[in-house]
Amino acid sequence: MKRSEKVLKRSVVFAIPCYNEGENVQPLLAQFDEVYSLHKDSFDLKVVIIDDASKDDTYQKASSYKAQYELEVVQHESNRGLTGGINTSFNIFKAEIEKNPSIVGCGLLDGDNSHSPHHIPNMIEKLMAGCDVVISSRFQPGARVVGVSYFRQLLSLGLAMIFKTFRNIPGVRDYSCGYRLYSPSIVRKLKERLPEDVVYEKSFASMVEVLVRCHILGAVCSELPMVLRYDKKLGESKMPFKKTILGNLKILRTLKTVEAL
Repeated sequence: MKRSEKVLKRSVVFAIPCYNEGENVQPLLAQFDEVYSLHKDSFDLKVVIIDDASKDDTYQKASSYKAQYELEVVQHESNRGLTGGINTSFNIFKAEIEKNPSIVGCGLLDGDNSHSPHHIPNMIEKLMAGCDVVISSRFQPGARVVGVSYFRQLLSLGLAMIFKTFRNIPGVRDYSCGYRLYSPSIVRKLKERLPEDVVYEKSFASMVEVLVRCHILGAVCSELPMVLRYDKKLGESKMPFKKTILGNLKILRTLKTVEAL
C-alpha cells in the first residue's frame, strides 16, 4: 500500500425504531457510549433513533442526549408501527451506504433497552468473516434470557421450531429476534428488489419477513449468543401475541421463492 493511500476505518450504522420509549432511550444510548468508548479505535458508529410518532417524550429525550458517537433523530409524522420502522431503517441504510464507503454493517435492535450494544464488536467480526446477516440469538449456547415470562419464552421457542422444520434457514435458530447486523451487500439486494418497502406484514412478524427475504436473496446467516435483559425494560410490552403468531404463519405459507418478493 502506498503511503498516500488512506485506510478507511470500519463504520457501522444502527437504526432503532422507538414508540413511547422515553424511559428507555437514554439508558440505551448510554450503553452505546460505553461500547464506543471501548472500541472507537476499531470502528466508527452512527445511531439513528426513529421516533414513531410517540405520545411521550421519546423524541425530546433522544434529541437532548449528548452522545460520543454520531447521533441522529428522525420522526414519523404518524404512527407506522414496527413495519414502518423497519422500512425507514432500510431506507436509512441504503442512503448511508451510498455516501459512506467505509460502512461494513447496518444494524437493528429494540429501543426498549433489552438488547445490549456490547454484542456489537463480536457481530462485526462475524459479518467480516463472510456473513450477510448476524443475529443475536436467544437459542445459542451461552445465551441468557432475564425477566421474560416462561409463556413468552415457550412461544418464541415454539415459533423457532416451526420455522426450523418448515422454512429452514441454515445458520438460524432465532427467527424473530430483531437484534441483527446486515451486510451492505444484502441491504443493496433488498433495496434493488424492493425499492419502496422491504416488509409488509403489520406485526412483529415483520422481523421474520425481512429475514426470510434475505435468505431468498442468498444471504449467509449466522448467530451469536445474546443476553436478553427484559428486567431493564421500563413500560409494557408492545407485542400483540395473536397477531404476531398469525403473521408468522402467513409468512411461512407465502414467502417461498424470489418470485414472491
